[in-house]
Amino acid sequence: MISTQKGMGAGLQIRNSGDEITAKVIGPDYVRDNLPSFFSDAIILDLDFNITLVSQSVLDYLDFSHDALVGKSINDLSGDFDFKSALIAGLTQGYFENLEGYFITKCGRKISVEVSGFYLGLISDINGRVMLKITNRDAIELIQQQLEQKKIELDKFIYRTAHDIRGPLATILGLVNLLKMRQDNTEVDRLLQMLDAHALKLDERLFQLVYLAQADEVDTDPENIIHFSVLETNLRKVIEQNAFVDFLDFHVVTPSEPLEGVNEKLIDALLTNVLRYILSLPANKLDSRLFFRLTSEEHQLVVTIGCYGFVVEQTIQHAIQNQNSVYTDTLSYPRLVNFFAAQKVAWKLNGTMQLHFLSEDKQKIVITIPVKDR
Repeated sequence: MISTQKGMGAGLQIRNSGDEITAKVIGPDYVRDNLPSFFSDAIILDLDFNITLVSQSVLDYLDFSHDALVGKSINDLSGDFDFKSALIAGLTQGYFENLEGYFITKCGRKISVEVSGFYLGLISDINGRVMLKITNRDAIELIQQQLEQKKIELDKFIYRTAHDIRGPLATILGLVNLLKMRQDNTEVDRLLQMLDAHALKLDERLFQLVYLAQADEVDTDPENIIHFSVLETNLRKVIEQNAFVDFLDFHVVTPSEPLEGVNEKLIDALLTNVLRYILSLPANKLDSRLFFRLTSEEHQLVVTIGCYGFVVEQTIQHAIQNQNSVYTDTLSYPRLVNFFAAQKVAWKLNGTMQLHFLSEDKQKIVITIPVKDR
């Protein structure tokens, strides 16, 4: 609020009531009730070490609702471990750091945690509360293991890439040297054909790696709505690009209404790559059958794909069932680049993709994709 006074020497006086408004709107009660939003991975206790507030991230890995924990003693979360006594000892100076212990999840699983805490009165006007900062050590260890696994996969991929690409490259260099040392031109045509063949092989390997790297990328923002008629049209276009389309019995079954909560562009890329993988297999042109069935079930999109008449030899089955890294496996089995691309897109969608070989020429693929609430 701005007010003015007139008078001798009074000048212009300004009084700003913004601080008063802020104090009313963001008072101690508001701060106390929203502390878990201000501090992630936090638990707030009263002076009896009963739980008053819990941040959502802690609720997520403990698998409790907020109401189920409010009013409970901190020891109700720690099982046989006397967390309360440890906190009392740690807070003798007002704060503590790196107290190790564990919490028990709703299903009874132990989670190793590291806790730091302090009395909120030390840094604010809020008294009677203890702030606990929780570090999920199991989650950190899992991330470290995943990073180590990725590093191992990357090392293997670099080694395999260097080996696979160096082979054609070394051949090309050797043929170039032969051309340089030739006595006459009688062998030029044959050497050029060999150069061309190995250059194409090298180009194909590089193209496959680039294709796989970009398999889960989209050029435009998705609407997150699947229009199944559009999806079916795109699949049929892939079918039409193949010479044996007249011999293929192809069916698509989908819900009648659009489905919200799934990235439609990634779903299109996923199913298109699965279809191309199937069509790349040797087929019985007199009796080949293929169906896609899409259903919406309990916050999931389930895609069931069945095909008959497409032969999957034992080496290909082994490659699919015993995977190491999609990039390394693509170099080893270039015919499976579309299958590995589909798998990569499924992971991007937080989904699963299972392939069952029922016989040499009969397989079933089940893909499950979570549907997000809008």
